[in-house]
Amino acid sequence: MMKTTAVLLLAVLLAVLAAAAESPRIIWEWNAKDGAPAGAELVRQPGEPAFLRVRGPAAPAFAIDGALLKGKMVTVEGMVRGEKLGRKFGDCLKLIPDYRPFDKYRENWGYRPAPPVAREKSNWERSFGSWRIPPYAGNFKLVLGDAGQEGVADYREIRILEVPAPEAPASGVNRAPLQKTPKYRGAMAGNLKNEEDFRIFAEEWGGNLIRWQFLQGGPAFFPDAESYLKWGRDRIGELRRVLPFFRKYGIKVVIDLHRSPGEMNDINNNLGLWTKERQDAVLRLWREIAAAFNGDPVLYGYDLVNEPIDKVYDVRSDALDWDRFAEKLAREIRSIDPVTPIIVETSYNPRPLNLPNIIYSPHFYEPGEYTHQGIRARSMVGPYPDPAKGWNREWIRLMAEPMRQFQLKYNVPIYVGEFGVIRWAPGGAQWLDDWISVFEEYGWDWSFHAYREWSGWSVEHSDDKNLEQPVSDTARKQVLLKYFKRNTR
Repeated sequence: MMKTTAVLLLAVLLAVLAAAAESPRIIWEWNAKDGAPAGAELVRQPGEPAFLRVRGPAAPAFAIDGALLKGKMVTVEGMVRGEKLGRKFGDCLKLIPDYRPFDKYRENWGYRPAPPVAREKSNWERSFGSWRIPPYAGNFKLVLGDAGQEGVADYREIRILEVPAPEAPASGVNRAPLQKTPKYRGAMAGNLKNEEDFRIFAEEWGGNLIRWQFLQGGPAFFPDAESYLKWGRDRIGELRRVLPFFRKYGIKVVIDLHRSPGEMNDINNNLGLWTKERQDAVLRLWREIAAAFNGDPVLYGYDLVNEPIDKVYDVRSDALDWDRFAEKLAREIRSIDPVTPIIVETSYNPRPLNLPNIIYSPHFYEPGEYTHQGIRARSMVGPYPDPAKGWNREWIRLMAEPMRQFQLKYNVPIYVGEFGVIRWAPGGAQWLDDWISVFEEYGWDWSFHAYREWSGWSVEHSDDKNLEQPVSDTARKQVLLKYFKRNTR
């Protein structure tokens, strides 16, 4: 009896220690004794903790040492209340890079919490946002956002937490040597309807890889898991109908789960993956995908989730962060299909999975304010290269460096699943050539965005934004064809 009790106590102790190891660590915290930053007022009231008060339009900020953050996933959290906060309430806690050069579109946008909800009055409630900080980052400002022109915002319990990283393997888990030259160069697609599109891509262009999007159809938001699974089964059937064209023309296919059950933004980032119910639905769909295409040699790999943006991941929730969820998905797929490579999309600070036959897949649009200029309400920013902004091939190499070091450290293959530039961005051909030349140097397979999708990304449409008819040739298309000539089948 005593032995059984001791075993049970030991099990409980180990469980407690394991849970403690997963608890987020506070790496920065505001304390009332530190006072208030310029633009904020330190308030002490009987019966409650001290807090900071901000009156619009002030936006006070704390200076944050980048050495505390870089290379980590962090959560900024705080308790917030206020009046007349307006639609910028969701920006009440935001990290702003305080270094140059940085990618304004990705980095500045990426360090904000979820889209705000307008409100006239709010009691104390928790605000949070989670971000992956690049290893090259400098210092930051933690801004106690904008209370509007007439609003008042109160803040307390302001912290930056480190999201615990999963344990990494001590060394690479892949035995094969890294390839020195790309074997597959292709494009994204997901709405090709006829054989001629496949023939042109393979025989006239020379492409040998298509990242096939599970994207089309279905509601803007899936009300439940069953509706999501029905949508996914329709996408499985759609791919089955065109697989003969992939086989006939020697094109490998990446199955790209481009939609999760939750919210997406206007450029198809998946924002709403961060509940257990939604993650369970994705897991169920991948079981069906793996069963449907188990071991098919036409497959290049299974791309788990397109651009899982975890800025709204809550470290205090019962959902998994992306690194842990990706490993859970990969292990489940492996139990069904032990052969097909699994593609894990990565961010600034990739984490290796302790599994063989994993391909890691960054997406490159840097500088994002350049590549996405003129889309919807985004401003035009001018050409590439731009010496004044620091945009050149060396800066591109800096953006790729975290993935290169990750590749070398863990001996893992890299596949660039997406990269592209809007067709009317001045200097787009040079931007494409500079990025592809880096991929070629590092031996990374790649697929550009996109082939016969929206005309804005098309290399078969002119650089003139106002012309919507395809043209016979463009400088951007010639860049792709130059590299596609290196493909073999």
